[in-house]
Amino acid sequence: MVKPIAKVIFLSAGLLSVAGTASYASTLLTGEVASAQSQTVTAPKSTGWQIQIQWLEEEGTIVKEGDLVAVFDSGGIQTQLEENQENLQTQKLQLLKIEMDVNQAVVEAEGRLKLATIQVKKDRIEANIPKGEVSDYEKGKFIIAYEKALMEQIKAEENLKLKLAERDVAIQKQKIEIIKLEEKIAYQLGQIDKLSVRAHISGPVSHLMHPWMPQKIAAGMNVQPAWEVVRVQAQSSYQVTSWVHEIDAAKMDLANNTLQLTLDAYPGKSYPGKLLSMSSQAEQRSQWSESAYYRLEIAFDEAVNHPIFPGMSVRINLQ
Repeated sequence: MVKPIAKVIFLSAGLLSVAGTASYASTLLTGEVASAQSQTVTAPKSTGWQIQIQWLEEEGTIVKEGDLVAVFDSGGIQTQLEENQENLQTQKLQLLKIEMDVNQAVVEAEGRLKLATIQVKKDRIEANIPKGEVSDYEKGKFIIAYEKALMEQIKAEENLKLKLAERDVAIQKQKIEIIKLEEKIAYQLGQIDKLSVRAHISGPVSHLMHPWMPQKIAAGMNVQPAWEVVRVQAQSSYQVTSWVHEIDAAKMDLANNTLQLTLDAYPGKSYPGKLLSMSSQAEQRSQWSESAYYRLEIAFDEAVNHPIFPGMSVRINLQ
């Protein structure tokens, strides 16, 4: 774990200026070896505000690309998925029923219109019988019947249009419900797929620290979405990661400091370092204090002639 330590001020004549103001002769930080190529596994979103870790690969294990490194509990999502899949089948059957019902209504409306059209033709013939061939009374009856048939034909036409519109709306509405369910199912399948995390690179596995407790995250724990759980690092491109307190960062001239890196495993040898980057925004490290810290990435400025691995502790001397 990368932990900051207090600045070490060496008591020497050079500490005090003529005006009597203090200046830092040397600053000592701690860091750890990390690879520039790494994969950090974060807890995925779930149905609740927490999700349980079912399994984690053992810390220090060298995994290969594609190996399983973490499995999160899928209970709640799996239950919802099964319910939605069953509901999808029900909704598809409902669509078939709706199509049969509304198509039947359209067929009946088309039949009513055909009968009305035939009736109009029949009544038109009778209404067009010349005067003199039938009595005025019969002629009047034929004309009234013809007008009524025309009205029935208009009603039948409007009813057919209504049934056609109702069919389109009912089918489209049901299809939208099916699409919504299919999208939910696709999303939940994606979530379940994310619950089994595989390595994207080959290298050792490291369990990360719990944000609230002084212990590493382990299988069986409940974690919140977006928490960093485990990290896989490549066995190459090594550099040093360190954190500096926001107050100390304001006093440091990192661009002009000389950096010396000493691996705790090999205390007899120091290597020159080079600052690669410093985060532009401070981050809280709740397991250390309520203060904020800036992340430093430092490169070895010459080849390290000892075997090194991710997680090794490093002392960083800024002069």
